[in-house]
Amino acid sequence: TMNLFGNSTAAPSLTESIFGSSPSNTDNPPSNNDLFSKSIPQQQPPSESRKRPRTGKRNTEKPSVEKATSETPRQTLQRRQTQSQHSILEQFTISAQDYQHSGGDDELYADVRSLMRHHGLVILRNALSEQDVTTITTIADDTQRHICDALDAKKIPYNSSVANEETDTFVYKELAVRCKGRMDVRYDYDDNVTTRTTKQQQQQLPSSLIELVDNLAASILHGAEPPSLVYSGWIFSHPGSANQPWHTDGSPLFGNGINESLPSYAINIFVGLHDADELLVLGPTEFVVGSHQMDPEVVMDTMIDTAVPAVIGKGDVLLYDYRVCHRGTANLSSTLSVAPSSSLSASEVVDKEDDHDETSGGGVVRKVLYQMYARPWFKEHLNFGEKSLFEE
Repeated sequence: TMNLFGNSTAAPSLTESIFGSSPSNTDNPPSNNDLFSKSIPQQQPPSESRKRPRTGKRNTEKPSVEKATSETPRQTLQRRQTQSQHSILEQFTISAQDYQHSGGDDELYADVRSLMRHHGLVILRNALSEQDVTTITTIADDTQRHICDALDAKKIPYNSSVANEETDTFVYKELAVRCKGRMDVRYDYDDNVTTRTTKQQQQQLPSSLIELVDNLAASILHGAEPPSLVYSGWIFSHPGSANQPWHTDGSPLFGNGINESLPSYAINIFVGLHDADELLVLGPTEFVVGSHQMDPEVVMDTMIDTAVPAVIGKGDVLLYDYRVCHRGTANLSSTLSVAPSSSLSASEVVDKEDDHDETSGGGVVRKVLYQMYARPWFKEHLNFGEKSLFEE
């Protein structure tokens, strides 16, 4: 029989046909010429001296989490602080600097692949230089200013302090607001670049970033063909934005438990543009670790209290499986602010109603560059509008 990649083989399994390897071999990608080889060498365990996290059995201990239904902003921040210290986060957090003098890129990509398989997400610290972060932040600021100026000119409220179903959600060709105060803006929002490929649109981003995320995606989504960059965009979470509903980024490919047993077929990559302390106020993304291997309905019903915030700093990169249950959280910076370089001690978190420093303004917008990669056969259906925001 012929599988999806055109290789002749004797009745491969469903996952072999689609992914080029069985789930048990996802830590050790076969070559393109030996797609179904059974003699794949075993991955060497990480060096003990590196003190990297375990990649085997997931930690199933539940973090201590309080219900957030009636929290004050300060209580919400304190809960985020507590959750961000949970030991489970250490199991999928590594630093790019640890690989510079030992193991190199190949070992880094192998560890990322293994961590992603077991936990569904990976935090890679110190992945980008300060100059790269500055470049990306400048593009983000320009994009946000351009979009918000256009919304203001049309008198379209995008972060009203009063809940309103008609104004809290709307879509245009360039952006979508699906939750109060939270914008999803296409990287290619400018009409001048809509005819270019996604790769060409990225040319103003640092080449080091593009190379890094390409290689990270290829290490996770390995197969007979390289993964595709499906989408690139920005998330802007404005002060006062609401918590997102819990969700996965798409519907399962298959039912009856098959989807949870598959290797990764699509991932998202976030680039950190804020200090970690500041992000706790601006609203980190919360994840149910390991939920890519669980029934989504079961996760939503019983596992939400196990979620932890993935707090990334400037230059850090977060990768997560498309199937992981997660949500963006509320931006508290209209109410609270954090002193520069603070450790978020109680004395350094300021309630703005008691703060008379006029420089505090109305808060800080959280900015995230994100990129989605997928196997070549996967198609994403993005929920954007047909009308341009810039049409008269």
